[in-house]
Amino acid sequence: MDYTTYVQQLAGLKRYNTVAQIPADPYDIPVSLAKQLVAYDASITLGPSEQGVYESAVRLSHEHGPCCCHCWRWTAFGGQARFLIRSRHYDAHQIATIWNLEDGCGGRHPNV
Repeated sequence: MDYTTYVQQLAGLKRYNTVAQIPADPYDIPVSLAKQLVAYDASITLGPSEQGVYESAVRLSHEHGPCCCHCWRWTAFGGQARFLIRSRHYDAHQIATIWNLEDGCGGRHPNV
């Protein structure tokens, strides 16, 4: 983990502390939240314009998706994005920003 990036991630995630679906710490995600987000991935089907928002977020994010690999984080944060797009009308930039802040792969990223 790059400590400087981690500190920036924590500071950035504080902006979302009123959104229950966004963890406060990218390295300490409660199991209950992870299960909820995975369930969103399985249950929320996006319409065409919403899917366009999701696909744009994929292109904009540092990892080109919710995570660098198709692990549990990919599924959970994919579900999170589906929820935020459908329920809160988040745009692609907002989703990509959140994914970048939630990055748990430990690398250094510009403009976190």
